[in-house]
Amino acid sequence: MGNILTFENVDAGYGRVQILHDLSFSVEEGEVYGVIGPNGCGKTTMFNALIGLIVPFHGKITFDGHDVTRMKPDARCHMGIGRTYQVPRPFEGMSVFENVLVAAVHGAGKSEHEGRSVALEALKLTELYAKREIPAGELTLLDRKRLEIARALGTQPKLLLLDEVAAGLTEAEVQDVMKMVADLKAAGYSIIWIEHVIQTMVESTDHLMCMAEGHQLLIGDPRPVMESKEVEEVYLGVEEEDEDE
Repeated sequence: MGNILTFENVDAGYGRVQILHDLSFSVEEGEVYGVIGPNGCGKTTMFNALIGLIVPFHGKITFDGHDVTRMKPDARCHMGIGRTYQVPRPFEGMSVFENVLVAAVHGAGKSEHEGRSVALEALKLTELYAKREIPAGELTLLDRKRLEIARALGTQPKLLLLDEVAAGLTEAEVQDVMKMVADLKAAGYSIIWIEHVIQTMVESTDHLMCMAEGHQLLIGDPRPVMESKEVEEVYLGVEEEDEDE
């Protein structure tokens, strides 16, 4: 399989404040690509550049063989980039099904008839089908996370961006999220997953990138990346002991 996404020497930020510095990485079709890093290292800015909320100062972003560096967010969504957010904010007065239907109609540009099929399939993939008529405001945190993913799936993405979907969950619930991500990978989705829950990054990703100060610190297989001295010092806050001590 080829690359579905490539960042090439991307500098980006907000106004005159540069956050990303010469960021380069690529994601293969069908893989789960993990991203870690301390708060403020540029992970969210990377997502914002990817979906088109900000335009890079320099560099190139290629998605599915197309240069999308300066493409607008709605065009990227229609091309197949779907995103979740750290804090789920569903339409609480609408049913679970209606929430996903809105994404299918307005995100993927489907007719209401086509959107119903897309929405129901997304609910099956996220194990929310049985709760499709429940008002979204009555869901537990785990099910809100599921709904956030289902809404992203409703836009029919080729590349799914997961932003800390395991945050705030119990250990058992994290296992449920890991299973769901494995199911999505098996269904053919390419995934970039930002997360602070270390277990998810070690056990559920194919490649792992650690970011620091807006650039890629280390990229590779998940466990060696997590066990590296560079990542321990920058991300986990573990400093190498002085040899004289």
